[in-house]
Amino acid sequence: GPDRFSGPRLRYNVIDETGVFEQPTYLIQRQQTSRGSAERIEFLGKDRIKLDKATFTTCAPGNDDWVFKVEELELDYEVDDARAKSPRLRFMDTTIAALPFATLPLEKRRKSGFLTPRYTQTTLRGAEVEVPFYWNIAPEYDATLTPVEMAKRGSQLKSHFRYLGGSYTGDLRVDYMPEDRELRESRQRSSLLHTQQFTPNLSGKLDLNRVSDDRYFADFSTQVQQVTTGNLNREGLLTYRGSASGWGYGIVTRVQRFQTLRDPEVPRASAYHRVPQLNLSTGRNDLGGFADLSLPVEYVQFTHPTLVEGERYTLTPTLATPVLAPGWYFTPKLGVRYAGYDLTRHDPGQPARQNVSIPWFSLDTGLAFDRQTTWFGERMTQTLEPRIFYVYAPYRNQELIPIFDTDLNDFNYAQIFSENRFSGGDRFGDANEVTLAATSRLLAPGGQEAFRATIGQRFYFQDERVRLNRVPASDQQGLYKPEPSLRTYRESDVLAAVGGRIARNWLYDTTVQYNQRASTTERYSASLRYSPEIAKVLSANYRFNRDALRQIDIAGQWPVWTGWYAVARYNYSFLDRRVLESLTGLEYNGGCWVFRGLIQRIQSTTDITSTALYLQLEFNGFGQIGTEETVRLLKRGVPGYAVTNPRDPALVPPSVRPQLPAEETY
Repeated sequence: GPDRFSGPRLRYNVIDETGVFEQPTYLIQRQQTSRGSAERIEFLGKDRIKLDKATFTTCAPGNDDWVFKVEELELDYEVDDARAKSPRLRFMDTTIAALPFATLPLEKRRKSGFLTPRYTQTTLRGAEVEVPFYWNIAPEYDATLTPVEMAKRGSQLKSHFRYLGGSYTGDLRVDYMPEDRELRESRQRSSLLHTQQFTPNLSGKLDLNRVSDDRYFADFSTQVQQVTTGNLNREGLLTYRGSASGWGYGIVTRVQRFQTLRDPEVPRASAYHRVPQLNLSTGRNDLGGFADLSLPVEYVQFTHPTLVEGERYTLTPTLATPVLAPGWYFTPKLGVRYAGYDLTRHDPGQPARQNVSIPWFSLDTGLAFDRQTTWFGERMTQTLEPRIFYVYAPYRNQELIPIFDTDLNDFNYAQIFSENRFSGGDRFGDANEVTLAATSRLLAPGGQEAFRATIGQRFYFQDERVRLNRVPASDQQGLYKPEPSLRTYRESDVLAAVGGRIARNWLYDTTVQYNQRASTTERYSASLRYSPEIAKVLSANYRFNRDALRQIDIAGQWPVWTGWYAVARYNYSFLDRRVLESLTGLEYNGGCWVFRGLIQRIQSTTDITSTALYLQLEFNGFGQIGTEETVRLLKRGVPGYAVTNPRDPALVPPSVRPQLPAEETY
């Protein structure tokens, strides 16, 4: 609706746009409705307004849960600036923030100044208070400096610098602690991500990361994924892409090193450095009207403090002749894998120079049938999609070739349709095998998938001979997991998956890897999600991998009382017999404000558990105090989590929407 202003008296000169509005009240109806009052509004000319003893709130009329009050407020829209005298924020009739003077940006313009203080309580760091200062250096540069005081650890300074140009962008973060009170040493972290487009064809990237010690993330991070980081990436990259005479090509130059973080309880091998790596890829589709040709070439020099070092050259030309038609496809593919090595450090009995060439052939073909059917009374299209994939590669002895960047691929549905069972460039597996698979789907009239079932199995015509040979004879540290024995059986495990939607509000997904030779289930996962409306979701997930993984992950967001929502997550490992991560919290929507309280517990290392308390009070359309990352933690930890005070009114949960009068309901 339109904005509304009312008051007993208004004097206004339309020529110079000056005047006085006495005892006005106002209602501004934008995406977020706000209201307020003042003893006096002075119009000081075009785009300048001064308010005396003014108030502001986004609460509905009759509700003053929170009110922003100011003795004097001058708004200058010409420079997009607001100057406030004696601003106070009152919540439940209590002043929770007050300043003698403040300047504020208008129209969401960037402006230097202090941001809302943040507070966190953790077992590893104690009470933690942050006071960020934002520095608007220039339109294309800004920085945030955040002094942090930790009760158990001491003082820290976090800095975040951003820059943007016509052809480049960058993000630099540096965190520095002069002395950790517990470890009696300084601790630092730095990261730089810079991307640049030098020309339309040439681009570059820098991704540099460093921490001062192995336990940095365990002590300071709030994310399990970051806590368990093993190798920090440091790389520079140049990419050139172009075309000539219908042939597209790309040239990539990379220098890559890693910082390996070690957990005394979990031995971890250092990664190989690539100094440098050069990749050239070229190819052409529809060559001669029927073939696709690709020609990737790679050169890498691998270095390592203790293991085998040297250079590797690889060349993998591939020719495919796809035939596509309605309801079927047929794609034969022929390729050669060549790898040559020049080693500067090698194990006894290992040649310094060696090479290997492996030709291979694959054939991928499939059909697609469909028919009309019904599913719970709804008309659907059912498909049946059988697929056959054959691959052949002869045996070549590769046991004396070093392992620089290669591992055995995980056995999954994507892998049984690949030509090589190894990742990386140091091994190409011998193969004479065929994969049989089928998928069936139920599709709604709009194309949405209501049901999906897939089953696949690979059949082998000869025993496996190429092994990884990853463990060097000199390794006595137990840094590598045992290598699996060579396959001698003729049928792989069966892979199956079923998923889709049960009725309107239920989603489910299951995957199984079944070993029919031993009549055992090797791996499976099952997930279920129920979400009848916004901010009302429950999910459960169980993952099983024999002798490696047995985890349950339960999470949810649910209204428990009027305006109150419970949020929780519980991730437990049965093999480790411990909780990996848990979240427990409450969220209250007061109509024009929201309170969130959250307790997080994570397993920082094998012997350290961290518990943290996060509190956040958010005032709709105005700002928030407390821990800034509370919502981010909830969105990451609780699948389907939704804030109860979104900017879009259509996304407000039904349980907190204003109720219509009885006579207006239908």
